[in-house]
Amino acid sequence: MNTLDGKLPENILLFTRLLRASGIRIGSEGVTDSIEAIQSVGLRSRGEFYFSLLTCLTKKKEDEIIFRQAFDLFWQNPKFQEKQRNMLLPRTRVSENNEEKPELAKRIKENLPKTDKIKKLDQIEDNVIFDTSGSASDTQLKKSRDFGTMSKEELQQATNVIRDLSIYLPQKPYRRFAPRKLGSELSVRHGLKESARHFGMILPKLMKRKEKERPIFFLIDISGSMENYSKTLIHFVHNLMQRHRNCFAFLFGTKLTNITHLLKNRDIDDALQKISKVTDDWAGGTRIRDSIFEFNKTWVRRTPTSGSLVLFISDGLDKNHQSDLLVQMERLKKNCKHLVWLNPLLRYKNFLPKSVSIKRILKNVDALLPIHSLESIENLTLYLARNKRGESDILNWRSRIIDRERELTS
Repeated sequence: MNTLDGKLPENILLFTRLLRASGIRIGSEGVTDSIEAIQSVGLRSRGEFYFSLLTCLTKKKEDEIIFRQAFDLFWQNPKFQEKQRNMLLPRTRVSENNEEKPELAKRIKENLPKTDKIKKLDQIEDNVIFDTSGSASDTQLKKSRDFGTMSKEELQQATNVIRDLSIYLPQKPYRRFAPRKLGSELSVRHGLKESARHFGMILPKLMKRKEKERPIFFLIDISGSMENYSKTLIHFVHNLMQRHRNCFAFLFGTKLTNITHLLKNRDIDDALQKISKVTDDWAGGTRIRDSIFEFNKTWVRRTPTSGSLVLFISDGLDKNHQSDLLVQMERLKKNCKHLVWLNPLLRYKNFLPKSVSIKRILKNVDALLPIHSLESIENLTLYLARNKRGESDILNWRSRIIDRERELTS
């Protein structure tokens, strides 16, 4: 088979666009290699067609899950159509135990309408897809709406908004210099090097320190009082980790769990499923001191915490007031550049640090920011983009708390 007749090359191109929209990185050479592979292999077997495209269009093992689900959806697996029809019919029978139930990735369903010319398949009437997502409600979310008061549909809309946010990590100066027209220092070396082109005339050349991304750490509380907020913030961390490498995520309830390697998966649904298997203390108790102690003892030396930005996401409520939480927070503050506390309790206008644990944490943080709504997450993205941070962030909250305590005592 030397040439591909019909619309098969066009459909392969549309299939690669769907994979790109779903998070798989595919270059132009992958499209040409897949078409050449189908020309040499032929269309005798569906298995050969599947593995030919899989070999040419994927490079990582984690992309195979998304590829398999997108392949069954795009090339119209008959079993998939049957399951979609069964979703719309009343469930009057018990499903068989031996029946396979692969979960369709939500991202593929969302990105399928985005591909252009998707309706230019061979037979439109045979490729009808029953998509009921988004048809139940058209409610518009308010940015100031609290995550704790949202329904499941509203939380799903909020996570979709968080996925589309543009997040930029703060930069930190590097020890090396680079020539810049608007630099702050003179570069003698580049000046002498350029003098050979100007007949020995030395012209001033400027240079500036190079910058690289500052490492960022997320310590997320998954206790019962933080359940709705932590689930939403995991989508925010996943969005950030897909764009930047120097990001590390930890969950803590009764123990500390590293989920950095799990959130590197492009499929957020698959990542959340694996996180639920790893963490057995979700929506349980809180041991802030033990979790911070474990991070300082084990992970400070294994990760680049020097010059990093640590985001401590918790309400700060800990029942054990006899612990050395103050000492552990001081040690954590010394091991990083900036320590930012994101507290959902700041949604209350009359918030006061009455708890002993909150007072101990507040003494060692550089900033105290709310994290209970979409508006607060957008403000967090603006805060991360800032390179200069002073003490004004925490001083404003300290002065506000002191004024509120004076009003109550007077």
